[in-house]
Amino acid sequence: MLKRDRLWQKLIAMTDGIESELIESADDDGDIQNQVQLQLIIGEECSRNDDHKGALAAFNKAISLDPSCDMAWFNRGVLLEAQQDARGARQAFQICLDVNSNHAPATANLCILLERIGDTSGAYEMSLKALEFYPGHPAILEVKQRCQGSAESKTIEQMEPVVTEDTFRQDDLVTAMSDAGIEDEAAVLQEAVYHDSDDNKELDLGELRSAANVVAAKEDIQERIELVQPVTESIPEEIPDMSISEPTKVDMDSLVEEATGMIKNNDPASALKLLKPYLKNEASNHAASWRLAGGAMARLDLNDHASSALEHAQKLDPSNSKGWFNLGSVKQRLGNLEEAGTCYANALREDPQYLKAAIKWSDSSRQINDIEGYLASATIVTNLQPENPIKMELAITLIELAEGESEVLELSSGLPPTLPAGPELAANAIELLGEGKSELHARAYTAMNNHVESVTIWKSLIQDQKENHILWRGLSKALNAAGDLETSERCRIKAEALEKSSQNSGLDTVIEPVAPSTSEVVESKVAMPTEEQQNMANQVLLNPIQSQPKEEVQAQVNPQVDLAKAALDVQQNSLVAEEFKNPVSNAVSNQDISWYNQGVALIEAGKYSEALSCFDRALPSFANDDEMVIRILNGRGNAFYYLENFPACVESYHQAMLIRPEDVRGKTLYNMGTAYAEMERFQDSIKCFEQAIPRGLSKEEIKRTKDQIRRCNILLKEQNKKQKR
Repeated sequence: MLKRDRLWQKLIAMTDGIESELIESADDDGDIQNQVQLQLIIGEECSRNDDHKGALAAFNKAISLDPSCDMAWFNRGVLLEAQQDARGARQAFQICLDVNSNHAPATANLCILLERIGDTSGAYEMSLKALEFYPGHPAILEVKQRCQGSAESKTIEQMEPVVTEDTFRQDDLVTAMSDAGIEDEAAVLQEAVYHDSDDNKELDLGELRSAANVVAAKEDIQERIELVQPVTESIPEEIPDMSISEPTKVDMDSLVEEATGMIKNNDPASALKLLKPYLKNEASNHAASWRLAGGAMARLDLNDHASSALEHAQKLDPSNSKGWFNLGSVKQRLGNLEEAGTCYANALREDPQYLKAAIKWSDSSRQINDIEGYLASATIVTNLQPENPIKMELAITLIELAEGESEVLELSSGLPPTLPAGPELAANAIELLGEGKSELHARAYTAMNNHVESVTIWKSLIQDQKENHILWRGLSKALNAAGDLETSERCRIKAEALEKSSQNSGLDTVIEPVAPSTSEVVESKVAMPTEEQQNMANQVLLNPIQSQPKEEVQAQVNPQVDLAKAALDVQQNSLVAEEFKNPVSNAVSNQDISWYNQGVALIEAGKYSEALSCFDRALPSFANDDEMVIRILNGRGNAFYYLENFPACVESYHQAMLIRPEDVRGKTLYNMGTAYAEMERFQDSIKCFEQAIPRGLSKEEIKRTKDQIRRCNILLKEQNKKQKR
């Protein structure tokens, strides 16, 4: 993999431009979560670069946006512990566990930290829990043995807080506390020690606000935990009938109306507090109460509890479409996409005009490759809102299904029995596309067996783009389907010749990279790939792979709390070197091998232009040695990357892939994805990263690749937003 990872820099650069927008649109949970993820990424990268102040600022910002983010609290604890603030670290780890009691690294770190500060009784109790996550771990076992039987304890109140010595204006402090809605001045000043971002020993209004927001987040999460603990301990499948001697005097409809007003005023905690005493008694069979309580829990990010409450509400009132929609949204947030799709379908059953439910169903179906669900939901969206972009996506999907080449087919054991035949699917696609003479129209007509119309369109397109090999190949397929095999073969040969010419000139490839800038390229004598090879190469990028089973990662712990640091420290992306060293070839002389090896050495030395020349000198001699040609082309791709000629980088990688598509390595696809990201072609980048995961990457490399996918998804979303403005 390439040494430089600049996606995080793109994310950081983007922060200033979008942060306010995301915060202002706080009613959109997805936007807030994207911003939280962005801050986590920035914090992790800052930590890797030993910028602890920048990392802490990012994690604090994530906490301010979402007080229930366990990873932000955990990472904050790691940094505070490293800065010798044992009290702050303990508090952060404890809040992390309050939010997520199964956060294994926080459990292990807190265990070790408690022993170090003298709370040996607490350390022993925490060691028992940590050993459930890390059975037999020597460091944790030692803590258990040393602390067993100890009665010594030390509460967090008994620990000395670190208080800032920075100067500040009292009126700024009052303003910051007022804006955050808190009254604990001492807590803000204790927190402020970590918010002097410019290190001038003076806290300005912005720095005090940052500290106050974190204090407010601490109070908020504690209130949430205290609020929900007794109420939603468990929600029974069926609420038992209550024997009430006298009719209840509580007007639940009025309470629901009052609670609704609280939620509209962005106060879900008060709404839940109002309803809480009645849920299992007077409101046990009052669907609206449970539905509103579930909505309040969802707004407080108590999604498991929200799901249970909303499920109970829908059992009481299964005809409520909004209830099904809200339950589906919570299920989707929890990652239960199949259940979410069922909920959205139920919402549409009750209200066939429910556009938002159809859009969400389409999204969840696409993610789990539910073909039937996607076609049904996307069709509803298109009928209700013809201008929706899903219309074009649906048309393309129908064409691909009709051709038998759809991505979704690759992941399906078979088409659902209710799926229409190919010609019918293509006819539906034509209806969606409307009048026109595009490539999509031509492909659809071929699938409909309307070969005359298809051939006519391909020919008209070729009239405007005579050198486009893709169009010639499309015409070849159309003629073949029509039975004109002789003319089809001539078109196929024409397409291959044009494609060969474009590859030699570096002007085009199968995956359509941007044309590289001019540079001296030595023509190789490498045999051009066959059509079968090209198709195989395309499938490497265009066909998603089966999801891999999640592997349980065992973190490492030691008395110095290295576990936490290890969670933040990720290696630099420098895996390319070993991939190209020590080649073995029987086809050429030592001098030819020398040119290649010299190119590798020059890349390591940072002399990328010289390296490119060496690879170009070596390439013609290996015409009959596919393995070496692949190595050299990949080396050229790396050189182009470091020269920031990303189109040429992609072109070189792709030429290597065409030779042996079935043997493409994950590292090559990773590098290709990084280059696409540099060109801001994030969709292509994501495809490459996804395809890289099952192709020989280590656990650490897979983790890094998934991080890249997460970053690209954020960047892609923001890119799409900008295009819509």
